[in-house]
Amino acid sequence: MTSPTPGSDPNYPQGAPQGQPAWGAPQEPAPGYTPAPSYSGSPVGPAGQRPQQVSAAAIIGMVIGGIGTLFGLIGLLAVGIIFAFNAILGLLYLVSIATAVVVLIGGIQAFQGKSPRLLLLGSYASIGVQLLYLIFSMASGYGFSFSALLGFILPGVIVFLLVQPQAKQYYASRGISY
Repeated sequence: MTSPTPGSDPNYPQGAPQGQPAWGAPQEPAPGYTPAPSYSGSPVGPAGQRPQQVSAAAIIGMVIGGIGTLFGLIGLLAVGIIFAFNAILGLLYLVSIATAVVVLIGGIQAFQGKSPRLLLLGSYASIGVQLLYLIFSMASGYGFSFSALLGFILPGVIVFLLVQPQAKQYYASRGISY
């Protein structure tokens, strides 16, 4: 018959046999062992991951650029009617389609980790076009439109997200300047 292992039989004395180490965890590290260094978290994230601000700005840019381009191309069929109605309004419509395409392409590039410059410039242009459209529509008596308000807010959110320190540090770590 074999003797039971320590701790499995209440009649068997607990503890390590003479000359063998106890089963408890070592209190001090073994000689020559150095623990792995601990790093404080950086705003860029682990292994240079894209920060949430950049991802959000890119996704918003792709969504508003894609929707603006889609509706712009659908509405392009009615441009003759818009130009007949008012030439300035038709011109603003064509410029807004161009800015939507720029924002869409800039959003895709920012999502791929490329320079956000095109997304920023498209957002600034979109804000400018929406401002002109709002001024023109209010002066012409067309009234206020909610889409014009979104034309300010969403590109403004993109700009706000891309000028955050985490976004700037992410692009600086990749060697990309604005």
